[in-house]
Amino acid sequence: MENIQVRGGFEIGGDKAFIIADIGSNHRQDLALAKESIDAAAESGANAIKFQSIQLDELYHQPDQKTASFIRKLEFPEEWHFLLNEYCTKKGVLFFSSPTYMKSVDLLESIDVGLYKLASAQVGTFPQIVEKVAQLNKPTIFSTGIAGFQEIIKAVSIFEKYQNNKYIILHCNSIYPTPVEKVNLSMMDTYRSMFGQPVGFSDHTDGIHIACSAVALGAKVIEKHFTLNRQLDTPDCNSFASDPEEFAQLVKQIRDIEKAKIRTSNRISIQSEEKDFKDSITYRIFAKKEIKIGQSIVEEDLEYLRFNKGINCVDYHQVLGKTSTKNILKGEFIDYGDFK
Repeated sequence: MENIQVRGGFEIGGDKAFIIADIGSNHRQDLALAKESIDAAAESGANAIKFQSIQLDELYHQPDQKTASFIRKLEFPEEWHFLLNEYCTKKGVLFFSSPTYMKSVDLLESIDVGLYKLASAQVGTFPQIVEKVAQLNKPTIFSTGIAGFQEIIKAVSIFEKYQNNKYIILHCNSIYPTPVEKVNLSMMDTYRSMFGQPVGFSDHTDGIHIACSAVALGAKVIEKHFTLNRQLDTPDCNSFASDPEEFAQLVKQIRDIEKAKIRTSNRISIQSEEKDFKDSITYRIFAKKEIKIGQSIVEEDLEYLRFNKGINCVDYHQVLGKTSTKNILKGEFIDYGDFK
C-alpha cells in the first residue's frame, strides 16, 4: 500500500491521519459565514475543508416543491469555488468539494483542485461522474454509505481502467446521526484487504470517540461535519456536527493516538521512568529474627520489604545456606558483606 501525495504537502496513508472538516452546506449561502467557518476549522487543526457542489437546476428535472425547497438550502454558489479555494490556500488548508453534477467537475478543474471526494450518492448512482473524475488522475476519496459492494467495486474498476490508483475508501454510514451499534468499523479492514488502498472513516455519530477509535484501528482519513454553531438553521447542522471546540478536541485526541501507536522500543528494557518506579517498590531481604554470627541462614530467617538498600529479593538464593559474618539484628536489611 503506497501513500498518496496530495497537493500542499499533505499525505494520505502515512503515520498521521488526514483530517477533514466537512462544512458541507453549513454556510447559508453567506460568504462571510463560509470564510469564518474556514477560519475556525483551520484553527482547530483541520488539514482540509470540504464543501458540496450542489445546484438544484443541475441535479433535478421538475423537482417537487419539498425537494426544491430543501436543495435550495444546500446550494453552493458556483463563483465561490475560486474565492474559497484562494481563501483556504491563505489559511494553509486544502480546499475541495464533492461534485454532484457534471459541470461541477469542470468548475473544480478550473481552479485545479488538488483532491476530489465522491460521495456515496454519486458512487452508488452516477457512474458517469465517477468516470469523469477518474480520468483526471487526481487523489480521490470514495465514501461508501449508500453504495453497496458491487457499486464500490464498479467505481474502483473505473479508476483502474484509467490507471488511477490514487483513491481512498472511506467507510461511512448514511444514517444521521448513526447509532454506535450500526457503525461497523471493521468494514475498514474489509476495504483495506479488498483494494489494498488507504482507508478512512466519514463520521456521522454524535461526539468524537468513534472517530478516534477509527484512527486507533488504522483510519488514514477522518471526515467530520463541522459547524460554527449547532444552533444554525442549516441542513448539515445536526448533533453529529462538531463545533470548533469539539473539533479541536478531535484533532488533539487523534494526534495523541498517533503518538501512542508509535513503537518506541521492543520492551527489551523498560523506560527510564518505569525503572525509577520499579526501583522505588523493589523488595529487599531483611532479617525476620536475629541471626547470630556463624549461623547458617535459612529461609525462615528472612522477610521481604520494600527499601532502597540491600539485596533484591529475586537474589534470595545467594543468601540461603550462607554463613553470617556478623550479628544481624531483627528488622535489619541484609547486605552482601553480611555473610560468606
